Amino acid sequence: MFVGREEELHELKNLIKKSSSTFSVVYGRRRIGKTETIRHFIRTHNLHSIEVTGVYGATKTTQINSFVRKIERASRGKISSKTKLKEWQDAFFMLEDYIETLGSEKKVIFLDEFPWLDTHRSNFLPAFSEFWNDFCTRRRDIILIVCGSATSYMINKIIKNKKTLHNRVTQKLHMQPFKLKTTKAFLESKHCRYSDKSIVDTYIVLGGVAKYLEDLDCTKHQLENISYHCFNQNGLLINEYQDLYHSLFQNAQWHYKIMNLLSSKWSGYIQKDITLELKTSPATINKVLEELELSGFISSVTLFGKKSREKVYRATDPFSYFYNKWMKDQTNINFKEIALSQRYKIWAGFAFENLCHIHTHEIKEQLGVSGVNTQTHYWQYRGKKGAQIDMLLEYVDGSKNIDIIECKYSDNTFTITKKYYEELREKISIFNEQTKQKYNIRLIFVTPFGVTVNEYYNELVYNDISIQNILR
Repeated sequence: MFVGREEELHELKNLIKKSSSTFSVVYGRRRIGKTETIRHFIRTHNLHSIEVTGVYGATKTTQINSFVRKIERASRGKISSKTKLKEWQDAFFMLEDYIETLGSEKKVIFLDEFPWLDTHRSNFLPAFSEFWNDFCTRRRDIILIVCGSATSYMINKIIKNKKTLHNRVTQKLHMQPFKLKTTKAFLESKHCRYSDKSIVDTYIVLGGVAKYLEDLDCTKHQLENISYHCFNQNGLLINEYQDLYHSLFQNAQWHYKIMNLLSSKWSGYIQKDITLELKTSPATINKVLEELELSGFISSVTLFGKKSREKVYRATDPFSYFYNKWMKDQTNINFKEIALSQRYKIWAGFAFENLCHIHTHEIKEQLGVSGVNTQTHYWQYRGKKGAQIDMLLEYVDGSKNIDIIECKYSDNTFTITKKYYEELREKISIFNEQTKQKYNIRLIFVTPFGVTVNEYYNELVYNDISIQNILR
């Protein structure tokens, strides 16, 4: 059963209505569900299609042979090459010959893992550009879809291409991981009988990556699934971290180093500190940070109140964050035992905070302000009495409203104790002092099960949001 991706499917459906040929670029990290979404679109609308997939690490010759074989099979032998083709231009000419044998109805040419087809000095991209510019654009019936996991390649080589593909893209779709609500629907479609809390606990480890969720065994407990896939030698995710980055980035060692560093400190690092910690040049760091953010592994928020609007970078991909804390350099680990420990609960608190950042839009919906322009910030004060706020929601509508959002992970309804109440008052007081009392502050709580309404709640809390409401 196919679940989710309504927005992407709607955008793809619009291509059918176009009176000319269209060129769509679909990108996003591997295992996110790009291929299945495109195949579902093709099946749903009963479109004739040919699908060719690049082979990771293969030579030019191998890639062309695979390409030609797909055309021969699709044409049932009507189009074939008597000799081995050596150049991509000839391979695309063969694809043109095949398309000419088809009718005038809309047809999909789907090139999956597109960056892998473009091997070193293969002249693939010029041949592809010629195919689009000189053949496809002269017709009205082609839906050309190229898809790839290497986000930086898809953006720089295709979307931002300054040469033969400049401004040629009709549509671009950046596919993101599922949010919590779709994750729940996906698991329910697999007949997983997981509580809302178990879905949260699964999400802070795996995120909303479709393949990770698809491989869960619904006859097993959530902890058993994570234990098997992350710590058993036959588990899906044992080597996933290394494979993931190698498949996405060239010279992936810098991406590892930055992810390791960012995963070690939830409050994150500014670019200058990352450069100092890793003892390298700002140019190297900036490029890698850009690629990681484009691919969805990290996010950046501005330091509130700073004129330079300097950014704080954080590791926000749940699996990468989990891997660097619990899987890296670990052998013979009993995860079920660790998951019940206090140190895991402390880590889960930070991971839940990350989940809140991922679901900022959903939090705004629950607050009834989804249509209001906001900016998310990180704030800290280093004085005698330091204070830190990990999620500030600033309203940029001139209202001077600002929400301090406290994300609290708990197994039951969260209760504000007297000690915590005093800490909150102190934090708000310091923030007011440092911002010269110019903001209208609202204190918002986000928790799995809500917050107990007691005297401390009534005095401080403007609203509280339960993850259960977000999941509905």
